[in-house]
Amino acid sequence: MIRIRQILDPDLRKRILQALARRRGCSVGAIPDWFELDDADYIDLLNDLKNDATPDELPEDPRE
Repeated sequence: MIRIRQILDPDLRKRILQALARRRGCSVGAIPDWFELDDADYIDLLNDLKNDATPDELPEDPRE
């Protein structure tokens, strides 16, 4: 489980909140900081963000 307030990167937190609000059909302000995501939901949201990102927004892969 992860709570929204435990996401330390402000940009990632904002993007997760926006994606979660889209999924739930509500505004970002309606999701409290104590809202909990289970691991599977969090990974699904991260994958959605990755799929929605343009190639310029994705960080470089350090393995290359």
